[in-house]
Amino acid sequence: MKSITIGLRILLASSFVVLPQWQAGASAAAKLQCGPTANTSNDLPRTIAIASNLAGTGAHALASGLSAVASRATPIAAKVQPYNGPNAWMPLMENGEVEFGIINILDSHMAVTGTGNYKKSYPMLRVVAGGVFPFTGSIMVRDKSEIKQPSDLKGKRMAWDFGGHAITQTWQNAAMEVSGIKPSDVVQVRFSNLNDAIRAVPEGRVDATFAAIGIGINEEVNAMEPIRFLSLPNTDASNKILSKYGGSIVKQDPTAGIRGDTHVIGYPLHLASSTKVNDRTVSTVLKAWWDNLAELQTIHPQFKKWTKDVQAITNFTIPYHSGAVKFYKEAGVWTEKHDLRTKEICS
Repeated sequence: MKSITIGLRILLASSFVVLPQWQAGASAAAKLQCGPTANTSNDLPRTIAIASNLAGTGAHALASGLSAVASRATPIAAKVQPYNGPNAWMPLMENGEVEFGIINILDSHMAVTGTGNYKKSYPMLRVVAGGVFPFTGSIMVRDKSEIKQPSDLKGKRMAWDFGGHAITQTWQNAAMEVSGIKPSDVVQVRFSNLNDAIRAVPEGRVDATFAAIGIGINEEVNAMEPIRFLSLPNTDASNKILSKYGGSIVKQDPTAGIRGDTHVIGYPLHLASSTKVNDRTVSTVLKAWWDNLAELQTIHPQFKKWTKDVQAITNFTIPYHSGAVKFYKEAGVWTEKHDLRTKEICS
């Protein structure tokens, strides 16, 4: 476990993330427009909304914990608003209808640049906390399935599309790519959301789907029919491919669906906000979460990876919110390296 942790810290300490080829052209052509916070008010809102995925997912568990602590430790009443995924709630954040959201590192860059799974750009998006690292995922099958390794997926039915949680398809493609499996090698079965796809595995409606590991719905489906996550190739070639996505191969800790030594995809999961949320609001809730980390870690196992050393990461691909920068500077964890990274990605 010690060697795994060291490897993860090395990835987080890297100064950049290479983006997928379908993104690289856009990011290379022009840097991001990293304007200041548009909301210059110093007033705290009475309520805030934290967007998440549907109940049973890791994002929903994280949003629920953050909401509970913010509501108790600040004058702000926080609530969780679940959606099929970031593609569904991003327009609401743009309109100011939600203030925060749980989103992974790749999704956040695609949203800001209007690439990949996003048809338009959302330049107001900002990182508040580096979040969970590593958040992990791999391909789920029934434990009794004849699919023992990724190469056995050929000709099998795989969940596909995932509607408002389109990033699941991106990570599934990445898992297939490192395993030498092409989309044309499998039978694609379309789903409108991730939870339905996960439930379809024990129900026998599909043979496999990509899924996050350690989330509540996995416990539910594992009780219906034991599940198993496939181990992905732990090679330099795999990590070279995954570096395009901001991920890497990591060894998974024991949890539902993990049978023996299993290597999976790990990547940072952010808490994001927008320039429409003022600096004081961001710094106020950040301080509450920072000061009450021990309480958060009792709420859900994912918060054990929500450690203070991975909140101000240096491989961010979109800018941090200025209220977060202010807080992290006061906490003594924002460094010159963070400022250099901001200049690197911003025009």
